[in-house]
Amino acid sequence: MTEHVNTSPALIGVDWGSSNFRAFLMDRSGTLLQETSSPKGMLTLRQEEFESFLIEQISPWLEDGKLPVLMTGMVGSAQGWKDAGYVDCPLALSAMGKTLFQLENRQGLSMAIVPGVRGRSFSGFADVMRGEEVQILGAELLQGKNEGADGLRLLCLPGTHAKWARVDLCSAASGDAEPAILDFATCMTGELFNVLCQHSILGRLIPVDDAGKVASPFNVAAFDRGVAVSTEHPNLLHSLFSARSAVVAGAVTDTFQLNTDEVHSYLSGLLIGAEVHTVTAEIGRPGHVTLVGGGNLTALYQRALELRDIPSASIDGDSAVRRGLVAIASNAGWL
Repeated sequence: MTEHVNTSPALIGVDWGSSNFRAFLMDRSGTLLQETSSPKGMLTLRQEEFESFLIEQISPWLEDGKLPVLMTGMVGSAQGWKDAGYVDCPLALSAMGKTLFQLENRQGLSMAIVPGVRGRSFSGFADVMRGEEVQILGAELLQGKNEGADGLRLLCLPGTHAKWARVDLCSAASGDAEPAILDFATCMTGELFNVLCQHSILGRLIPVDDAGKVASPFNVAAFDRGVAVSTEHPNLLHSLFSARSAVVAGAVTDTFQLNTDEVHSYLSGLLIGAEVHTVTAEIGRPGHVTLVGGGNLTALYQRALELRDIPSASIDGDSAVRRGLVAIASNAGWL
């Protein structure tokens, strides 16, 4: 458990996914006071263990009284603690918190799960997200009047299932226009990358250590080449095989070559580049993209956008989750 500052606590926020658990103790403004995390995600616990595990994690924060607990993520899925359902797009940001799934609990706490969001994707398919909507709300509040904040905004949340969302003014029940999530699209880029690296003929070329971890260092030039190939040749089903043929075919006139140490980085660039190409082909070239996340993956998306001459800025994903949870709790009348 990590402690940051010492002010008056007002809310316990929980981001509980399939693989990991994180909880945040925050004040009314969203300032982080303490945090705790665990690898005990939804898939590691039985249904009857969820409540006792949660209370065990947050019990030190309840010693001086009861605090409301607001949860987001796969905890609200059909495979989670309780199915919190979905709300529909367009979804006004101010409406987030008006519909929460209340959880009865033995501690008598005000405890709820933020429902997921469903809507029509950029391509017209049904699409869903659960947890990312909280980050989108938090990112919108954090970016304020920064570059790209006025008018239509395009946000990208890199991850196993990356999300791209459009936020713009939309008519509300009051008759006024207010910011809303208009639509969004999911790209299974991260999951496909892992499958290809671990379970395909392409992955057999990637050097690994005794623990099965990738042994080759990240290669910027190979990543950039992958992005360029995906832009020039967007037929992913064909271009994917180049991650193998460029290694094993040897010198073929007017083609490029890769060595095995470059395959992992090249494949990453190829897939992220294809994702960027696909989204921009559907909705047009954006003037700016707000990336919500952190670490190496978000940096790779930023580089891929830069190579396409698309301006972008990053907002820390953890900060966005916390800010979004506090805003939703406030909308719900908890704060």
